[in-house]
Amino acid sequence: MKEILGLLAKFQEQFNMLNNEFQEIKKITYKLYKENEELREENDNLKSLLFEKKENEDEEEERKGYNNLAKLYEEGFHICHLNYGEVRKGECLFCMGLLDIQLDPNAEVDEVAKG
Repeated sequence: MKEILGLLAKFQEQFNMLNNEFQEIKKITYKLYKENEELREENDNLKSLLFEKKENEDEEEERKGYNNLAKLYEEGFHICHLNYGEVRKGECLFCMGLLDIQLDPNAEVDEVAKG
C-alpha cells in the first residue's frame, strides 16, 4: 500500500509540474497572440500611410508632367504624339486635346501652364 501511495504522490507531483508548465505556455502563447495582433494592426496602418503617400506622389508627378507639357505648348511646340517637339504654327487640335483646351479664341494657353 505504501508503494501505491508513493506512486500516487510521485504522479501528483509530476502532474502538478506539467500543469505549471502548461499554464506558463498558455501565458506565453497569449502574449505572443496579443503582440501578433498589435503588429498586424500597426502593419495595416503603415501600409495605408504608405499607399496614401504613394498616391500623393503619383498625383504630384502627374501635375508636374502636365505642367511641363502645357509650358512646352505655350512656348510654341507640339506635344502631341504626331509632331512632338516640332515648332507649332497655330493651334493643334491633337495637342489641345491632350491638354483638354477648348477652342475658345479668348482663352489664354498660359493659364493652362499655371495649372
